[in-house]
Amino acid sequence: MKRNSFGIHLTGLLGKAVLCLIVSLLAAAFFPYCETVSAGTKAVSTVRVGYYENEVFQEGAAPDAVKTGYAYEYYSKMSEYTGWDYEYVYGGFSELYDMLLAGDIDLLAGLAWREDRAEIIGYPTAPMGNEIYTLVKHEDDPSVTVQASSLSGKKIGVLKSAIVEILEEYLRANSVDAETVTYDDYKSLFNAFDKKEIDILAAEGDGAYGREHSEVICTFGTSDYFLCVNIRRPDLLEELEKAQSMLAMEEPNYIGILRDRYYSSSVSSHTFSDAEREWLETNKSLRVGYLNNYLPYSSTESDGSVTGMVNEIIPRMIREMSLSDIEISYTGYDRYDDMIADIRDDRIDACFPVGGGLYYSEESGIYQSSPVTSSTTELVYRDEYDNVNDLRFAINENNRMQEYYVRSYFPDAQIQYFPDIDSCLTAVLKGETQATTLNGLRADEILKNSRYKSLHSSHLTKSDDRCFGVKIGNEGLLKLLNRGIKVLGTDYFAEISNHYSDKLYTYTFADMVRDNLWLFLTLALFIALLAIFFIVRDLRRAKLADRMKTDFVSNMSHEIRTPITA
Repeated sequence: MKRNSFGIHLTGLLGKAVLCLIVSLLAAAFFPYCETVSAGTKAVSTVRVGYYENEVFQEGAAPDAVKTGYAYEYYSKMSEYTGWDYEYVYGGFSELYDMLLAGDIDLLAGLAWREDRAEIIGYPTAPMGNEIYTLVKHEDDPSVTVQASSLSGKKIGVLKSAIVEILEEYLRANSVDAETVTYDDYKSLFNAFDKKEIDILAAEGDGAYGREHSEVICTFGTSDYFLCVNIRRPDLLEELEKAQSMLAMEEPNYIGILRDRYYSSSVSSHTFSDAEREWLETNKSLRVGYLNNYLPYSSTESDGSVTGMVNEIIPRMIREMSLSDIEISYTGYDRYDDMIADIRDDRIDACFPVGGGLYYSEESGIYQSSPVTSSTTELVYRDEYDNVNDLRFAINENNRMQEYYVRSYFPDAQIQYFPDIDSCLTAVLKGETQATTLNGLRADEILKNSRYKSLHSSHLTKSDDRCFGVKIGNEGLLKLLNRGIKVLGTDYFAEISNHYSDKLYTYTFADMVRDNLWLFLTLALFIALLAIFFIVRDLRRAKLADRMKTDFVSNMSHEIRTPITA
């Protein structure tokens, strides 16, 4: 009986020990997970990326090299959504493509979709970009023209990729008998072209970044390109799909912005259209009109020289497009209408800035270029308002761009004209009108003026572009200006606008007095009281001295008279 009890007891102990062991093992496995979750961190997956050298698209294909480029930034953006940690695998394009098929890498950027690849490569739904394929010749080779027949007998270099098939189809369609030479990587392809081992370069429209002494002949195809995934990793493809969907929802213009940032100086940017060539052949000078008193965009210095963005943009565009033989002259205008009238009368060729939208530009008889800058507009007011659409606006009668913006977005507003922007702000300050507007690049500096500290400002939702203007019909110059804007890129314009915004307003001693009036009044009162104190003290001392002098004279007189009397 005791033995049975002992056995039962022993069995119970063993059961408890096993149970404790199981709980301990579960806890050891579970608690680290709980700790990770409670810390708010996300499990990081290491993803192997095939990274090849390709100008601008992705650069720095070496272990210790600084990485930049369109694809590299796109990888970084995807990681923000997925939490991927990248392990870069370096090599040529063909080598990395084979590694993707073998499952030795997980991601490879820049592949066009092909039906025969659909079963062996994981393609996401959304492309990472769009590419136009171009044929590029040496600038000094007159035997190659825009006619497809001139390609016969030439050597055409092309990357061993989907482009080969598109190129061969183009050559067959145009009955061109040319020799196609394939290369395993972009570096070899570009070197062969630069050394003139091949006559024609077949590349992406932006794949021959900044290549000197080259000229685009024509385009021969277009396609989307993708960030492709190892077919054995459907989990990564699913994460990529979700990341791209989130990006499209949160930043719908991301791809366009990325393209403008990295491909503003592609080889196609240096190839002029027929309209541009015609303008360049008939013009050796560029006459530019600009607005006075409109920094950071434009103004005139005290010595009569031009200043502002216009003074830097035009020369820089001319240099970047290798048009150094073009002579630039400037004319300043106090009134927007006068500047536009001179465009229509051919007294100037282009003007800056213009704005207000396409409708008003067409009404004025001018084309608008692509936006040089785009900024918010500030609504400036003194008191609270009930209905923004019915506001009485103060408008600078010499700057139609302000009026065009108000008429476009506040159609029910009442307008009162004033001679300049300071008069508009003063009118709002005095309650003569309810509101005015300021361009976003000008607002902060102008409102630093202590005279306007009682005014308030708020962002309006509609941005306002500032562009070049040319006469309707002047297609060649318009295209040249658009090309120059693209070549310089948006970052350049933002940088120089900040430089000139600082010159809009200088903090003066008068501003310091207005901003610290109580301090100056206190100091003035103290000085006045101190002066009164010293004046009273000096008067008292003077009276005391006079009395002492009188007493002295009286005493002396007494002392003198006493012995004489005796």
